[in-house]
Amino acid sequence: MTAPQVTIVIPTFNRSVMLRRCIESALAQTQACEVIVVDHGSSDDTPAVAASFGDRIRYLRRDVDHGVHFCWLDGVINARGKFVHLNFDDDFLQPTFVEKCMALMSDDVALCFTVAEIRDESTGHKLQECFTGLGQTGVYSASRFMTLQIKGLVSPGAILLRRQDILDALFVGRVPFAQHEYRGVGPDWLMSAMATLNYPKVGFVAEPLAVFSAHEGSITVDAQRDKAKKKALKAAYQSARRYYVIARVIKALRLDLLAGVGLFILRVGARIAYGFHSLFNRKRTRETP
Repeated sequence: MTAPQVTIVIPTFNRSVMLRRCIESALAQTQACEVIVVDHGSSDDTPAVAASFGDRIRYLRRDVDHGVHFCWLDGVINARGKFVHLNFDDDFLQPTFVEKCMALMSDDVALCFTVAEIRDESTGHKLQECFTGLGQTGVYSASRFMTLQIKGLVSPGAILLRRQDILDALFVGRVPFAQHEYRGVGPDWLMSAMATLNYPKVGFVAEPLAVFSAHEGSITVDAQRDKAKKKALKAAYQSARRYYVIARVIKALRLDLLAGVGLFILRVGARIAYGFHSLFNRKRTRETP
């Protein structure tokens, strides 16, 4: 069987009602995709919903939930496509999302993203559009994309990335040097931000091809209604941004070369220490009656 170009990974947890719509939108893409549903610990009828799609999807279930990032990673590791889109279970895609993103992907393009529509789940009304800052559909410098990322967040739910770049950048634990955490946010920002360090360009589709649902169970909606949660959410993203800046400085100044010198010094010091330790132990052994 020929491997698919694109895999849509759908992490899910106790949202079987919304999950069906999400899966259907993935299967309805005008460019055929592999669809993987990853269920970590759902206690509702999610398994039955997944089973109703038969072999049109791959369903991965873990009875124990080890956190959202392990759920994402589980799907990405099992993906056969070179490119991956993470689609959260309460959101869905318009049919041409993958086709129009792939049309802009090339060897020097880190990722492609689209405008997203935020829709009220209870009424179906469009509340707003986001990620509109680049202008017309086309290819832009990666730095233009990062101006949007620094100001806010271009959600993975509107982004197509290379599978390998996700694996290289997805933190399943705390982001290095992070002082704040909030319900798994931060690594979602870093997945795309870190990819821009390796490619000069990004693709942008100026159409709302990703639809995000605003509802009571949404982490973002919940945080916006509570000052303490909103502050914690912002602090978690700031920790991720700080790590990105550190990585960018290391790359720009070639501090990896300096680290190589430091590592050489540490290795020499370790060998000297080991030599003294061995000599001391041999001397003690000779002196022992």
